[in-house]
Amino acid sequence: MEKETALIGDYLGTIEEFVPGEGTYSDDGKIYAANIGKAILDKENHIARIDGKIPSKLEVGQVIFGDVLNIRKNMVMIIARKIQGVKGEIDVRTGLYVSNISKGYVERPDDMFGIGDLVKGKIIRIEPGMINLSTEGEFGVVKAFCKRCRHPLIKPKKFGNRLVCSSCGHRERRKLAKDYGNVAVI
Repeated sequence: MEKETALIGDYLGTIEEFVPGEGTYSDDGKIYAANIGKAILDKENHIARIDGKIPSKLEVGQVIFGDVLNIRKNMVMIIARKIQGVKGEIDVRTGLYVSNISKGYVERPDDMFGIGDLVKGKIIRIEPGMINLSTEGEFGVVKAFCKRCRHPLIKPKKFGNRLVCSSCGHRERRKLAKDYGNVAVI
């Protein structure tokens, strides 16, 4: 059975009904789309998968810049907008699993990222229907916005990796890239 186009995070079924296939992931016994594409629910073989197309420009090891689209308890969804060193823009949905955010333990990805933040990440795996990123090391948020008033957050030297809102003074924490605030918004 084929469904219409599925978006990242769309519910496809449960692990009792299907095995997660290409372009999907499971969370708490439920299967979700990990990429945009045609959802295929194969009831005969009990497999849920997404037929998505990966742009030929992307390669493992490339550095991308993208916007945080959604934050789940085990994954941050990012729309890749630019490949570092490559002319032109892209529009590709990618996933950043919690285990690839930092070398240390990350309990809550929403403490490390905010919706709309500009992120610099490295492509670590490309499979049909799924592109995985990492922000370990020097990668992370390069421009963040206040979760209260949406104004840009600045990085004062005295607060470490805590950021301060330029408008309301609210303080927030992020997984910061080495070059936070020194990257032109694309």
